[in-house]
Amino acid sequence: MLAELTQVAESVGIEVRSRTLRHAPSLGGLCRMPGRTLVLLSSRATPHERCTVLAQALAELGHAAHPGLGTETRALVERHGRPAPPNSAPEHTAPKKGPGLAGIGERGRRRL
Repeated sequence: MLAELTQVAESVGIEVRSRTLRHAPSLGGLCRMPGRTLVLLSSRATPHERCTVLAQALAELGHAAHPGLGTETRALVERHGRPAPPNSAPEHTAPKKGPGLAGIGERGRRRL
């Protein structure tokens, strides 16, 4: 996925560089300079973190629908690099019958 994101970024004219970012606790990001656009990636970042930074940059520049992106990679760019929401969201269940948090009895009175 990282190679795919890098290839797409370079195909649209974005320069991708990997550097050791010593003075800032950053994973990298988009840098716009006169005449060129650059994405800096921390060489200490994990591949997942690098994918996130590249996906955020591509989304910010409006390249989410680039034809060179695969299905999963396109979805990542459309989410601006954020991870996918969990598929199984816990459903709301009815409260259990029984004592409550503070030891409240069945009639709603505190037990002594």
